[in-house]
Amino acid sequence: MSVLRITDLRMWLPGAPRPVLDGIDLSVAPGETVALVGESGSGKSLTSRTVLGLLPPGASAAGTVAVQGEDVLTMTPDRLRALRSRTAAMIFQDPHAAVNPLRRLGDFLLEGRPGAGDQARELIEAVGLDPRVLRQYPHQLSGGMLQRVTIAAALMGGPKLLLCDEPTTALDVTTQAEVVTLLDSLRRRYGTGLLFVTHDLDLAAAIADRVYVMYAGRIAESGPASTLFARPRHPYTAALLAATPRVLKDTRTPGRRLATIPGQPPDLRAELTGCAFAARCPRATPQCHDAPPPALALADGIVACHHSLTGAEHA
Repeated sequence: MSVLRITDLRMWLPGAPRPVLDGIDLSVAPGETVALVGESGSGKSLTSRTVLGLLPPGASAAGTVAVQGEDVLTMTPDRLRALRSRTAAMIFQDPHAAVNPLRRLGDFLLEGRPGAGDQARELIEAVGLDPRVLRQYPHQLSGGMLQRVTIAAALMGGPKLLLCDEPTTALDVTTQAEVVTLLDSLRRRYGTGLLFVTHDLDLAAAIADRVYVMYAGRIAESGPASTLFARPRHPYTAALLAATPRVLKDTRTPGRRLATIPGQPPDLRAELTGCAFAARCPRATPQCHDAPPPALALADGIVACHHSLTGAEHA
């Protein structure tokens, strides 16, 4: 059974003429790392926060968000609190915003868990820190060290699901690599399912078993990381990959001009009658502007495009 299964998730914000999340289907198995990628504003963080029942003020949602088989959208407040303390946890992108600067880090880890000092020390060591940091304050640690503390805090309840909302964005490249390696080792050690939200395609390719590509509140494509990045089938996925900078193997050979995606994502205040990517897509036809594409089931994922790319077009 999946530790997380989202089915036809739709969400509306007050005053918006269309849903900000429009029919999201997504799953994470125990011990699996799933990446959710896309441009800023595509709905990635909103999707992950919905798993903990963290909806924006005034928002309404429909569909199913099942964690360990129980629908988050129908949970009582008491049940939600139990979910957040034991079953699922989130690591946010800014570790400084996750802790109280006036309290010692040991108090942060032990909040609501009296008598769990031994577990806190064990987890702090598991994330590669000396237990002495438990007596320190947040300002005494670097950003990378503090992010390790928030990872340990997220693991205090022994969650089956870990939601990682761009947890390496505020870190330097070397520390990013260390945190990603740490998360992968902890996943293997504890058998935790990871939903990793990122806009970094190289990072997603390195850490994920499967990938979902999101655009304007919809899933454009999904599949195994190796297949999806080698042979993307949605024009948006292909455009994202083409716009990703690459290091030249031979610096004597000039590289190609970096590709860009023309235009802007659709305005949330505007209705969508067809494919959300149609206005920016080089393959768009009148059909794309008139009707939203259905999600075509593939052997190893889905693609939502009237004119999905074929293997021959990647040759």
